[in-house]
Amino acid sequence: MEKCIACGTCAEKCPKKVDDAFNENLIKRKAIYVQYAQAVPLKYAIDKDNCIFFERGKCRACEKFCPTKAINFEEKEQKIHLNVGAIVLAPGFAPYDPTRYQTYKYAKYPNVVTSMEFERILSATGPYQGHLQRPSDHKAPKKIAWLQCIGSRDIHHCDHGYCSSVCCMYAIKEAVIAKEHGGKDLECTIFYMDMRTHGKDFERYYNAARETHGVRFIRSRVPTIEWVQESGDVLIPYVNEKGEVVEERFDMAVLSVGLEIAPEAVGLAKKLNIDLTEGQFCKTETFEPVKTSREGIFVCGAFQGPKDIPQSVIEASSAAAEAGALLSRARNSLTKQKETPPERSAGDKRPRIGVFVCHCGINISGVVDVPAVRDYAASLPYVEYATDNLFTCSTDTQDIIAKVIQEKNLNRIVVAACTPKTHEPLFQETLVNAGLNKYLFEMTNIRNQDSWVHKDEPKKATEKAMDLVRMAVAKAALMTPLKEADVDINQRALVVGGGISGMVSARTLSRQGYKVSLVERASLLGGQALNLYRTWKGDDIQKNLSDLVRSVE
Repeated sequence: MEKCIACGTCAEKCPKKVDDAFNENLIKRKAIYVQYAQAVPLKYAIDKDNCIFFERGKCRACEKFCPTKAINFEEKEQKIHLNVGAIVLAPGFAPYDPTRYQTYKYAKYPNVVTSMEFERILSATGPYQGHLQRPSDHKAPKKIAWLQCIGSRDIHHCDHGYCSSVCCMYAIKEAVIAKEHGGKDLECTIFYMDMRTHGKDFERYYNAARETHGVRFIRSRVPTIEWVQESGDVLIPYVNEKGEVVEERFDMAVLSVGLEIAPEAVGLAKKLNIDLTEGQFCKTETFEPVKTSREGIFVCGAFQGPKDIPQSVIEASSAAAEAGALLSRARNSLTKQKETPPERSAGDKRPRIGVFVCHCGINISGVVDVPAVRDYAASLPYVEYATDNLFTCSTDTQDIIAKVIQEKNLNRIVVAACTPKTHEPLFQETLVNAGLNKYLFEMTNIRNQDSWVHKDEPKKATEKAMDLVRMAVAKAALMTPLKEADVDINQRALVVGGGISGMVSARTLSRQGYKVSLVERASLLGGQALNLYRTWKGDDIQKNLSDLVRSVE
């Protein structure tokens, strides 16, 4: 794997095409492939089940043409045994397969797609490079329908009586983004039983979709989907809120599929002797939501129960904190110091600036003329190198930046891409690995502050991108290396608020070995939980609250 430079020659020469699972089988890929454009590590892998050599003992074209001799057909899978003190289970979920809904003809009609397939259609790295097209004839749709609760709240087709919790919001999001891709004339309609917009600002987003973006919401359970053979359209009959039977034609229909646990995850739970719920999710207790039925094994994400990304992140942090508390005595016992190349002198040298302009799929290049911005950057003072990349944040581009710094003797770097909030540390690390001071880096946001703001004015957006790059280059030319100072930190935490959240936070920090001060303005700990008595599952809140109070006192 170390020899692979991700040049793509192997995939180019491979004669075998197979369904691309990452793109929901909407297009083909080669039998040697990278799963997706931003994969880490960015290395090509052979699909053994579809490779001609493994099927018939012939071909080996990838081996023949690989410039670095990275192909090794003799390589065997290895089993690695790990000695660990805690386990966090995060196997995720499986999207519900709607082929069981025979009335919706998902397996028969190409323009009836799942929400997962529609996500890939909208993606810049998807089958149609972010262009909104329907699968049958690649025509740009003018009317799209979403059908909710497919595989959720249904005990007839799938025995999933639970709500998958994410489908309402992702359908609204997809409809809004579809209108951004397809223009204001695109008509988006969501057929629903109940819109469950319970999260932070979810209701506001729902109202904006309806009132600002013009997404249509119809409260009706669609019984079937019919096919209009001559046009490829779909015909949807429904009963509106007035009790009238209506038939409406759409270019395509999106089935908002729910979440279920894959058989492999259920099998893993059985091997670990973990208790599951009736819906096959991991069983946990109300006051210990990331602890499984076995000591030392924790759970987070959709395997614990249907949830969205923010809630999954919260649970992941909680599971990591619980595991950290369990392993606190072993902390730093296996820590290794990362080795970096020596920093070369650059501050007193003439600026030699490299500029990297990102397409960000089509998030930027769909509006901004990226090649024009790149060429403009190359004409600016002190710029010795300028290029553009599909995804500047990808692993292969980081390797390219480090290589170019060495080859062109660059001493300052400017990246024109998305937000520094998420990616600036990544680029700074690349500079360090190339021997440059990480503060000789400047990033300008031509996505959030340009292409997203001026998506209807590509010429002006391109001019603004040039201005932003020019300012970033001028600032970079004046930069000098900075040294970070070591600051002694008082390893003690302050938790403000003595309700359930505050007490659990304080207890978890304390169990990890930190001194904690818990501040509560009332005379009793417990917050609003003092006024509650039982959960919907029948748990005694006051008893659990008393146990929690004793654990922090």
